Amino acid sequence: MKPGQKILVVDDEHAITLLLSEVLKDAGYTVDSANDGFKAIAACKVRTPDVIVLDLNMPLMGGMAVYQRLKKEDKTRHIPIIFLGAKDEPVPDIVGDEPENEDIIFKPVQPTELLNRVKSILREKALRDELRKKEIQIKELSLTDNLTELKSLRYLQEFLKLGIKQARRYGVPLSVVIMEVDNHKELVKHYGQKTADTVISQIAVVVGKQMRDSDIVVRSGAFEFTVGLTVTPRDGAIEVAERLRTTIQDMTFQADKDILNLTVGVGICQFAPHMDDDGKVLLSHARAAVEHAHQDGGNRSLMAE
Repeated sequence: MKPGQKILVVDDEHAITLLLSEVLKDAGYTVDSANDGFKAIAACKVRTPDVIVLDLNMPLMGGMAVYQRLKKEDKTRHIPIIFLGAKDEPVPDIVGDEPENEDIIFKPVQPTELLNRVKSILREKALRDELRKKEIQIKELSLTDNLTELKSLRYLQEFLKLGIKQARRYGVPLSVVIMEVDNHKELVKHYGQKTADTVISQIAVVVGKQMRDSDIVVRSGAFEFTVGLTVTPRDGAIEVAERLRTTIQDMTFQADKDILNLTVGVGICQFAPHMDDDGKVLLSHARAAVEHAHQDGGNRSLMAE
């Protein structure tokens, strides 16, 4: 626990607010309290809490109304919330950009459960805050490939540093998938680099459409693309690799007046603790798998062991 982490407890029942506040203070947290939704919103503006423990069923302004108001403000929209619910009351659907920021526990609240939930959600918040900070830093750099408008190799380097740091600290799986066009030298020899570049741009569009928002797609070489997969273990990475390979295999691409069928060799690797912090070993293993895929005739995915 970081010193000074602030919790806001909001409940219209004074006894509950007092009890939960004492439990949290005894655990070392700084605690503010409010007995209605309007005071809760005002308290957030005065001193932004790290977590809000918020009663769903309050008069005048209930917990969901408070939640919706907080989500509209940049200063408060990322504050994680632990709702306090009643077992005999319906639980509303939580809708938002980051629904993983929310949790719910039911009254009567057990102190151990409350502390475990707070500790867990603060850990997740620290991870998201670090990600958000890094994303802002990365956006400040021009890290886009001019030809494909995908992310650049520099972006990949920053992404891997952060992803590996999280993998070590939190045990979050991180995988990469590298794909390279089979027989690309012959493509350049036959059509020239300019036409080959138009083909690469077409492939980039196809690959980009296959990815989740949390993943990144990078043009990491003249005919090579690297996909960074967050929170993705071995089996998930293999599934992504195969989807990319078969999608490229089943499509056609325009090269001057010709219609081309292309294939790719794909290498997959999941981060392991013995690898370096910059991702060089992770990428080298995946690229070695790509080379083996080319040597085996192409149009196949191989997992680096």
